[in-house]
Amino acid sequence: MPKFFLIAVFAATTAHAGLDVTVAAADVRTPEAIQPIEPAQRPDASTLAAKRQAMIQQKMIMQTQMMMRKQMAMQREMQLHPICTRIHFGLLKLKRKMHYAFR
Repeated sequence: MPKFFLIAVFAATTAHAGLDVTVAAADVRTPEAIQPIEPAQRPDASTLAAKRQAMIQQKMIMQTQMMMRKQMAMQREMQLHPICTRIHFGLLKLKRKMHYAFR
């Protein structure tokens, strides 16, 4: 039902706007007459290595930024609630140790 409604609305809208929605003339030439599209040349190894290195560096920068954000958040939390934060991280550490002990 919704699909039919959308088609009806589209048809009414295009008819109201006076748009021509007929199929454009297709390319009816024989396959031999159509020029083949040349495949793009593959970049050489040095270009690929440079791109890979740039992506690795960008990933490292993003990881260091994320670590800095986490450290800043932890410092902020420690300043606001020192005792609660220490208890919280102590419980997380205990939970991690128990997880590894009873795997």
